[in-house]
Order: sequence, then C-alpha cells, then structure tokens
Amino acid sequence: MELSMQTTPLKFLRCVYHSIQTQEETAEPIVPDSEPDIDAVADCTANLILREKDLRQGSAIISGKVMGTILYLPEDGTHPRNLRCELPFSIRLEDPALTEHTVLAADLRVKSLDARVVNSRKAMLRVNISVGVRGYEAVEEALAMPQADCPGLEVRAATTEVLLPLEMGERAYAIRDTLMLPGGYPAVAQVYRCRCTPLIQEQKLVGRKAVFKGTLQCRVLYLGEDQALHRFAQEVPFSQYLELEKEYDQEQVEILPLLTALSLEQEGEGDGLFLTASLLAQCLVRGTCTVQTIVDAYTTQGIFEPEWKTIPLAGCLDRQSGMQTLRQVIAEPMGEIVDAEAYPDFPAQRREGEQVTVVAPVLCRVLGYDNNGVLHAYSCRAEGQQSFALSGDAVCLPRAELVQEPEATATAGGTEVRCQVKLDTAFYAGQDLRCLAGGTVEEEPRRERPSVILRSVLAGAELWELAKGCRASVDAIRAANHMEGDVVPQDALVLIPLGTE
Repeated sequence: MELSMQTTPLKFLRCVYHSIQTQEETAEPIVPDSEPDIDAVADCTANLILREKDLRQGSAIISGKVMGTILYLPEDGTHPRNLRCELPFSIRLEDPALTEHTVLAADLRVKSLDARVVNSRKAMLRVNISVGVRGYEAVEEALAMPQADCPGLEVRAATTEVLLPLEMGERAYAIRDTLMLPGGYPAVAQVYRCRCTPLIQEQKLVGRKAVFKGTLQCRVLYLGEDQALHRFAQEVPFSQYLELEKEYDQEQVEILPLLTALSLEQEGEGDGLFLTASLLAQCLVRGTCTVQTIVDAYTTQGIFEPEWKTIPLAGCLDRQSGMQTLRQVIAEPMGEIVDAEAYPDFPAQRREGEQVTVVAPVLCRVLGYDNNGVLHAYSCRAEGQQSFALSGDAVCLPRAELVQEPEATATAGGTEVRCQVKLDTAFYAGQDLRCLAGGTVEEEPRRERPSVILRSVLAGAELWELAKGCRASVDAIRAANHMEGDVVPQDALVLIPLGTE
C-alpha cells in the first residue's frame, strides 16, 4: 500500500552564487587646448556607477563606469586644474548555477586608485574596483506529512526554525536637490569633483511595501572665484518605498542602494549647485520559517519501506552590527588641509579554529598644502577589526560601510585621519533536513508474536528508540506504564504492549 502523504510548500530564496571580483581600469584624459601643461598630479577621486546587471544561462555581466577626476598643478604656476574622465567596466561571471531566473544583488567598491603624469598634455588614472555579487533563486520544497489512514504507523516529528531569504526586489529612483554653499564661502568658479555616498538609516516592512529612509552624503570640491580650492559637505535626505509580491509583518528587510547616475551643475551665478542622482535600491527580505518534518517512522503492523529526501538549507544564525572609529596617522605633515576621502573595501576574514577575525580595510586620502605651500595628496590604509566565535561548519558574510565622511587634522607627528565605519556581520550555517517523503506498507507473513514484553531499561533511554526496537506504539507504552515525557525513568521495568496479530 502506498503511503498517502499530505504536502505543504516551503517557499524561499536559495543562494546559488557568491563571489567578489577585482578588476583594474585605466584612462588617459588629455588636457584641453585652452588649459596649461601639466607639471604634477596632486590628487584623484572616483565614483562607481552601476549601469546594468545582465543575466544569461550560466553567466552574468555586471557593467558600469568609474567617474574619475584628476587634480593637477599646471606648469604656469597658476591655480590647480581638474581633468574628468569616465572608465567603463564590465565584469563577466561564469557559473552553471546562474540562470535567467536568478536574481542578483551587487555591491561596488573602490579598492585603490592613483594617478600620474604621462606627458605634459596627458595624465593617467588607474582604479582598482571590487564587485561583490550574490545570486538567489526562488525554490519550493514540499514538506510531507502522512495522512491518518495507515494503521500502526508511528512517526517522529521535528520542528525547526530557520531564518531564510524570502524575496528580493529592486526599484530605481532619483534624488534632485540644490546644494547650498555655507555662509561666507566664495562663489563657485568651477566644480572640480563631487563624491556621493547613499546611506540607509531606517528600513522596515509595511504590508507589501519595503519602506526606507536615508541620506545621500555629498562632498564637493570646487575652485572659488578667489582662485583657491574649497570644499563643503551636505546631506540630502530621501524617503522611498518599493512594492513586494507578498505581505510581511515580523520579517526583516535589508536595503542596499547603488548609484546609477550622478551630475552636479551650477545654477546661474548663485551660491547653489543643482544635484541629480539616480539610485537603485536592492531589497532583500528575510523571515523565520517554522519547518515541521517527519525525521523517523516505523509501523507496528506490516513491513514499512520509507522514502527519504534531503532539503538543503542555509539559515542565518545571527547578525551583529557595530560602529568603529578608525584613526590613522600619515607621517607627512601638512600646513593646510583641503579635503579628505575614504574608500571602504570588502572585509577580509582570518580564521583560526573556531574564531574568525573580520578585517575591514579603508583607503584614506588627504589633500592639502605642505609646509612649502605645494599641493599634495597622501594616502593611508586604516582597518576596522572584530573577532567572533564561529563553529566549524558556519560561515560569516561581513559588510562594511562608511557612515561618516573622514576628517583630517594636522598633528605634531604628521596628519591624523579619522572616519567612522559600520561593520555588519551575518552568520550562516548549512542545515540539511532529512525528512520522510513517502513510502509503502506491505503485509508481513503471519507469525506468532507475544502480546506484551517486560523489559528492564537503563536510565536515559529514549522512549522512541525503545518503542521502535520492539515495533510497539509509543502512546501504548506511555499508557501502560503511566509515563510522561520522552525519556524512560531511571532503572525502570517497562511494560511494552505489542497487541496481537
């Protein structure tokens, strides 16, 4: 007789791909004819812009561009000049697990950058970028429970709670605002560079919507009408939502925004700069799923041939988040500091036994005048670090983001750079659930069988194992011995009813 089963679907997202790729891009912008020759490069910056996430069977392409600037000193000794350039990039990911049904979450980071003089009319910008990608695919697993029409079938059920990704969505949106010069600042003659970093400060689920609030942190360096360099920072708030396929209540949501376009234009002759930024909000919903499965079964009547299956899960065990203030000293002293930039890279991991140390590197650059009045940029690397206890079969996925733009101050020993980094770490473990998927129950040859067994049982024995070994009913043993719980009392003499055939 085929065992009759009733199934319940378990729907979630399974992570099928995860990698971090690094790639170098270079450009050689040429000085316009109207500008003087290059004497030396003073500084460079980069913004990463996502263009497209293109999925195909067995592969994916993440493409975008680097919006770079090179600040240089001219040979005629006048004010610093600026060169803009765009470096397109395209990173191809190859893996048979990627299909047209995979949904991708991407993250872009500047790993390192530098610039140098090629000749008097040309400079070179070199940027190393890191692209982190996670791919998810919607799956549906059937959880089976036998229907109550098989006499003598004994089943052992287990309930497992596991935090799983449930849905991923995304939405493009735009931010338009006017950046106003602080009071007392000279008017803008020319914008040299603008770095913008989106930061999510609040995120929650409301029914079928993921609602989030944040700020676009903008840092502008410009040439003033006084022919000197000036910089100012301003935060532009935004509030958005995106529609989801299902309704949620107690689930968790994580929003990862990426820049997809950026421009900053002067508004006439006023003291405002018009900002237009396009962003893509990538949303991942996680929720705790209660999974009930049959992990063991036997029958007191007949011959039972079970069918088992394994459901692979990767549940989130824990998430930890903390702020760290990083400090690093650059040995070169500066007489006047103009600007400071920070580029957080993807964290690295060091594992020793059951402890993992997460290291979040941050590239810091400081622009300023030395004691001789010459404009220079100096760079250094700061590191945020945190250690966690981690069992052997678990992994951690850390993410670091800059929550406060860096500041630099001149000290007796050089130049101190400070920035604040938020380190989020999620811990995952594979969890393969072996569960009953079906089976058959056949009649067995008639044989003489006692109706009751009296057995001495050692302390701590499981009632289930005792009943299974004798092919008896767990409930019948409990009733005959007036027992409670799932463990046999210490040194008990147990009456085991078997019934008659």
